[in-house]
Amino acid sequence: MAAVVVLTAAAAAVVVVRRREARLRCRAVSAELMAGCAHRDSEALRVQLEGFRRRLDREIAEASVLSAAGLVVDEAWASAPSRIDPSSEGGTL
Repeated sequence: MAAVVVLTAAAAAVVVVRRREARLRCRAVSAELMAGCAHRDSEALRVQLEGFRRRLDREIAEASVLSAAGLVVDEAWASAPSRIDPSSEGGTL
């Protein structure tokens, strides 16, 4: 009878140890998967942010060029000797 109790206790201990090892393996695999997903997502976000930064830089450059062109036109208009009224369209016939 004592042998049956010892064998049962040993079998229970083996089951407990194997379940614990299985849980630890599951946690390790889960951690690897989560790390892989985090890396993938951060890379995708980095690519999207780089694209946004390039588009924003292009928009800022275009706005800067338009602003500079507007200043040139304003200066040219202000220094024009004829002082033509820009609101009048055409002349008299």
